[in-house]
Amino acid sequence: MRLSRLKQKWGAFRTYVFLVLGCSGLLYLGFYLGNYAYNEQQNEISSLHQSLQNLKTENEKVVKQLNILRVELDVLNLAQQKNFTEIKQGIERESVLQKDLAFYQQIMAPELTQEGFAIEAFNVEKSLSERSYRFEIVMLQREKIKSTIKGNLEVTLVGSEAGQSKQYALKEVLVNPEQQLVFSFKYFQVVDGELQLPENFQVERVTILSEIYQFNSKKGELHSTFNWVVSNISE
Repeated sequence: MRLSRLKQKWGAFRTYVFLVLGCSGLLYLGFYLGNYAYNEQQNEISSLHQSLQNLKTENEKVVKQLNILRVELDVLNLAQQKNFTEIKQGIERESVLQKDLAFYQQIMAPELTQEGFAIEAFNVEKSLSERSYRFEIVMLQREKIKSTIKGNLEVTLVGSEAGQSKQYALKEVLVNPEQQLVFSFKYFQVVDGELQLPENFQVERVTILSEIYQFNSKKGELHSTFNWVVSNISE
């Protein structure tokens, strides 16, 4: 109806021209708007792509920094462990040196210690055989003017067996029953040997009685007690 009215008012030619121009305008507007939307979408995609690229670059920088920090942390940890090890070894060396210094000081500079004869140590080390131990008794003379002294040792192992107090003479448990616990020295001496503990016997301490002779006359007796501590004699 409207098209007929337009034809009557404008004529058929003008009407069709108007319609063609209107459709062309609509098509152009649609194309323009579509192209505008496409350009906007491309710009947005480009912007997002650039943002993503920037994020990747930043992430690579952060990962690189983290790797550097991780390496530095590992280096610090290794240096710290090395320092701890060196400090521990230094303390152990100092302890050994102090023991050696005290021992040789008693021998070479007896005026710095009490005079007389001393049983310095009773050391015990586990051997390969069951219930077997190697032992050493360290003795030294602390007098300024030293002469050869000699004597014998009576060593007793004190402990418990089957819940009861029990003690054994060292000569009863020696691996070599013919060994004599005697000494004769001028400066110091180590009496050593191997013993085997009776089954179920637990040692707690060791008592030593020594009779000391000098110039074939008895100079005196010395009683010493040591805790039973198994360690490495070589340390």
